[in-house]
Amino acid sequence: MVAFATLAMALTAAGSGHTQYAMLSGIICAGTILFGLTVIATTVRRDHQDHHNTPNLLQDTWELSPAFARRRGAPSSIEPHQAG
Repeated sequence: MVAFATLAMALTAAGSGHTQYAMLSGIICAGTILFGLTVIATTVRRDHQDHHNTPNLLQDTWELSPAFARRRGAPSSIEPHQAG
């Protein structure tokens, strides 16, 4: 929400000729988007490392994938085929 609000502020300030406010709002918008993407990416990466069923930022408990599912890997129908 912060990113969308500051994007609107940046565009309004740029359109009305307030370049300093436009730059400030644009920097805050970009920083907010980068922070959000970083939080989501690190959550997904950590959940994949710990073999959680589904990555979920807001859930404080999770189920571990069954051992047989972790051992067998991806089904052969979706594994990439090697040329050669």
